[in-house]
Amino acid sequence: SLKELVMIDNQIGDEGVLSVCEGLKCNKTLTTLNIWNCGLSVKGASCLGELLKVNNSLKELEMSNNQIGDEGILSVCEGLQCNKTLTELHIWNCGISVNGASCLGELLKVNNSLKELDMWENQIGDEGVLSVCEGLHCNKTLTT
Repeated sequence: SLKELVMIDNQIGDEGVLSVCEGLKCNKTLTTLNIWNCGLSVKGASCLGELLKVNNSLKELEMSNNQIGDEGILSVCEGLQCNKTLTELHIWNCGISVNGASCLGELLKVNNSLKELDMWENQIGDEGVLSVCEGLHCNKTLTT
């Protein structure tokens, strides 16, 4: 049974991610989804957020180098508020700014499963850093 799906540098876009998410809603074996640089935008991130609400096997989500922006990370954060299995989230260079960082900070206050959050190359500024730090102050699981 499939445990890892790697689609690096495949320009599947939002429509491709929508198809992947539909298939993964019922999947019980996939633990890693790598969609690095696949041409996702807010719409694709929204699909992933919905997937995270119902999927309980995914442990690692690599979605770096996709321009999902603040609205996209908001959808992912909403999904992660329900999700109890994802331990790694990679979102570097995703067009996230201070508003997205604020959302991530709030998520870190309540999420008990994330152990690794990779978000470099986003322009979150000092205010965004403070928001994430506030979340880290409450978080007991994040190690990297």
